[in-house]
Amino acid sequence: MFYRLLALLLITLFSHIARAQIGIAFTYPLIDKDPSPLKGYRGALWYQPSCLAWEHIKIYFDMSLGHWWVSHYPANREINIYSLAPTLRYYFTQRYFISPYIDLSIGASYLTRTRFADRNLGIYFSFQDQLAVGASFGKEQKLSVSLSMLHYSNGSIAGTNAGITIPLLINMGYGF
Repeated sequence: MFYRLLALLLITLFSHIARAQIGIAFTYPLIDKDPSPLKGYRGALWYQPSCLAWEHIKIYFDMSLGHWWVSHYPANREINIYSLAPTLRYYFTQRYFISPYIDLSIGASYLTRTRFADRNLGIYFSFQDQLAVGASFGKEQKLSVSLSMLHYSNGSIAGTNAGITIPLLINMGYGF
């Protein structure tokens, strides 16, 4: 009985994965804030299960690596941030060639250091908050471009919570 139930669960899982969409995204900062001047990039792999897609709403999962640096500080000049975050995407309308949307995402992050530039980030755990406005393009809507705001913060669960804020980024994604 257990093996039949396990087999049914695996078949169901693999059928959802087979119908899911996966993609990649690349993010580059346009305006930095805390710390400044911040440079870097963020690369992501995303997974959108078919069971979490409706007419105007899609929920997908974003696994990313952000590599950020500042050049004028004597120490703590680089940080890597690994994140896993669910993202809620709302399409205002879906057209043949262009479909505008808004994204809202809050997820968990691991910071490779607790100090970055002049900022005491407190602990290695952080939340990643992102808000984006963009559009998907093309007949199959595989290409997307958006502008977003990104913030890393431990939400004051540690004694210090300096955070990292990037108020404007450009994101480019492609779904396979």
